[in-house]
Amino acid sequence: MANGGWYGTQREWDLAEQPLPALDPALEEFAAIHAFRISKNAKDWPERSLKKDMPLSSLLQIFRVDLEMDSWKVWAVCSEDRVRERFWKQAIIADGVTGDQLSVSLVSLLERGLDRLLEWNECPQDFEFATKLGDPP
Repeated sequence: MANGGWYGTQREWDLAEQPLPALDPALEEFAAIHAFRISKNAKDWPERSLKKDMPLSSLLQIFRVDLEMDSWKVWAVCSEDRVRERFWKQAIIADGVTGDQLSVSLVSLLERGLDRLLEWNECPQDFEFATKLGDPP
C-alpha cells in the first residue's frame, strides 16, 4: 500500500481512516493556533502530520499502526541537518491508543508533543545521529 496507492475499496479506506476525519477540526484548530502546516494521509496511509520550523524542523504525527487493529501512535520528532548528516530527537507520545481514546485525549497529546518540540528546539546539542544525507541537487 505505501508508495503504491490505496488498493482497497472506499469503504475500507473510510474504516481505516476512522477517527481522523472527525478529529480534523480539532487538529486544524491546534495547527492554526500554533502555526503548524497540516497534511493528511501521506503515502496513502491513515495519518495526520503537523509540521513547523520552530526554528528546527518539527513534526507531530498521528498514524495508524495496523489496518487490522484499532491502534494509533502519536509521535513527535525534531531534526536538524548538519553538513551532510541529520540529527534528531524523537519520542512516542502515545502508543497503541484506540480511536476512541485518541478522540478523548487528542488535545492533551498534541500539547504534550508540542512541549517536547519546544524543549528539543532549545537543545539541539542533545540530538543523536539519525542518517547521512545525499549530496544537494
